[in-house]
Amino acid sequence: MTSQLRWQYETSNTGDHIITIKLWPYRSLSLQGFKIVMTALSLAIFSLGLGFYLLGAWPVIGFLGAEIGLVWFAFRFNYRAGQLIEEITISPISVIITRTDWRGRHTKQILDSAWIKAELVPKKARRRKLFLRHHSELLEIGAFLPPAEKPSLASALNNALAQAKLTPPIHHPS
Repeated sequence: MTSQLRWQYETSNTGDHIITIKLWPYRSLSLQGFKIVMTALSLAIFSLGLGFYLLGAWPVIGFLGAEIGLVWFAFRFNYRAGQLIEEITISPISVIITRTDWRGRHTKQILDSAWIKAELVPKKARRRKLFLRHHSELLEIGAFLPPAEKPSLASALNNALAQAKLTPPIHHPS
């Protein structure tokens, strides 16, 4: 299975230790693969449409063209949804969760890192949910990840949070 996680360990210019985890949905079909699939589908639909035309059922061609358009729009919608990015930045002082949607809009949440824990909650046997617990609040992360990825991510987040708690924050003179 291809991993959907990107890990970076950064030390900023000020000497603070920062761990950044980026998450995004996995897409197995590349842009070139999409072009190949659409070309093959178009050729198959064209030959099918030609057969119907030769049989005298030419109105079917319009429905076949609509089918190609529907498949193209479905792929485009899927690729847009795949542009979602979640970035979790863990420092000794705070945890910043930044979400970027397919339109490029950012939402940011800042939490105190001393009180955060990653929890894996099984909703159903097939669909686990991963939450960051901050006191009594739950914040779901990685909703788009496959269930098999979530336990390792929860463990890695808890390790990173524990490491951040052990690293004293560096205070800089103002």
